[in-house]
Amino acid sequence: MAFALLDSRAFAATVTHIQVRVVTGANELTAGSLLELRIYEAGRAARHLPLTHGEAWPRDSTRIIPLALTEPLDPRAVLRFGLYYRAASPLAPAWEVVAAEVELSSEGAAPERLLNATLTGIIERQGELATGEREPGTMACISDADCDDHRNCNGHERCAPRSAGADARGCVKGMPVVCPVNQVCTEEHGCRGIETAVPATPAAPPEAPSTQP
Repeated sequence: MAFALLDSRAFAATVTHIQVRVVTGANELTAGSLLELRIYEAGRAARHLPLTHGEAWPRDSTRIIPLALTEPLDPRAVLRFGLYYRAASPLAPAWEVVAAEVELSSEGAAPERLLNATLTGIIERQGELATGEREPGTMACISDADCDDHRNCNGHERCAPRSAGADARGCVKGMPVVCPVNQVCTEEHGCRGIETAVPATPAAPPEAPSTQP
């Protein structure tokens, strides 16, 4: 199996409608075969979305399937997606996907491709053609907790993908803690007073013994 996967983008909102576009290859998808879109998200079970309902797909054709989601999808939380195929007959040949993309629809915005990815490859009588797994560290933030560097003195990091100064994950650095005069910030105890060491006063030398009679 093969796939093409480009760098993902940070999406600003959840979506409730998607559109799947599939270009088939030299073999038809026979009647009774199962084809479904599977979307894998961080922290939840995979979504299984049927794309066929018993019908056959001719070879060298383009199918566009709109889907309404029962639960909103946050593209920033998607780890990978794939097409799962199971042939209706054990004698069916492998099925070729020339190109498959998932478009995200949101009000007032142009459609974007999920993970900015295009699937392409050949699936045997039963199997899945999927994108690679995204590294959690490269995923766009969802909450402030995703941006927290667990350091106190450099301020509170925020998840604000559309803000000026946001990094590739959508995180914005916090404002360093400013302590009162004569205090410094410590990671363990916050602002604390500066302890100034006072040098000890040297002891006076002992008096010499008197030599007078």
